[in-house]
Amino acid sequence: MYAQFFGNYLLSKRAVTAEQVIQAMEEQHIRHLKVGTLAIHAGYMSTSQVDDILMRQSQNQGKRFGELAIEAGYLNKEQLESLLHQQIPIYLLIGQRLVENGALTNTQLDNLIISYQQENQLSQLENATLQKENLHTLIRNLFLITYSDIPEYLIKYLSLLFNNLIRFIGEDFMPLNPILCQEYVTNHCYGQIINGEYSLTSYLDIEEDSAIAFASRYVKEDFTAFNEYVRASIEDFLNIHNGLFNVNISNEDSIELLLNPPVNLENTMISSSSNILHLPIIYPFGTLNILIKV
Repeated sequence: MYAQFFGNYLLSKRAVTAEQVIQAMEEQHIRHLKVGTLAIHAGYMSTSQVDDILMRQSQNQGKRFGELAIEAGYLNKEQLESLLHQQIPIYLLIGQRLVENGALTNTQLDNLIISYQQENQLSQLENATLQKENLHTLIRNLFLITYSDIPEYLIKYLSLLFNNLIRFIGEDFMPLNPILCQEYVTNHCYGQIINGEYSLTSYLDIEEDSAIAFASRYVKEDFTAFNEYVRASIEDFLNIHNGLFNVNISNEDSIELLLNPPVNLENTMISSSSNILHLPIIYPFGTLNILIKV
């Protein structure tokens, strides 16, 4: 989950462009994380030491990075073995691709990862409770300027949304900074009302070509045209997500919420006397526009 927010963090620091992050997210799943990147992240080697080994490796094509690092005294065998077997944070994969593509240097990436972890108070521990707390912190920080007093139930809603996007659509996305507006004109959109102790209306809006790609990923079939199956996929994703949210609230908070059927709102003006929260989420195939009225 950190990779998606790390991309937004890099944009906020103007370190890279959105196109560079999306390209890195597309490519990371087919590449292995390099030992040098792991060594920096683990604190075993400095960026200058990694650059030194890369230079040596370019002159000794037959030798591996780890072998050269041990020869230079930068790593020992136990450290190398540990690096080769550890679980990899996905944002390191994204960062490595940005370095390989020339968007960042190793030093810049290392500094940005450190500041990202510190500013968001992220822990490297992997237990589920701590990971949930980390995700909630990332969401609060994402909305800090736009919506500083974001309620806890909305944080839970968005946390589930990001997890469901990973589960059903894919992890290669990045949220942009949220926007507050009072009017929004839809493309292909479904909306759904949740009522109860607290209420919200959520919308998923998407352009035609992006909707075809979204539906193809969702049902794991290749759609080539915008049709009723594509529309049904958008509706079904929103309905399943909101249904899961209601179940979670019932289980965790003992609060029963009512869920209205989804409504088709294609080419419609959505307006509100209060603010509408607009969260754009970029995938390689296009942008999902999540809108929430609370």
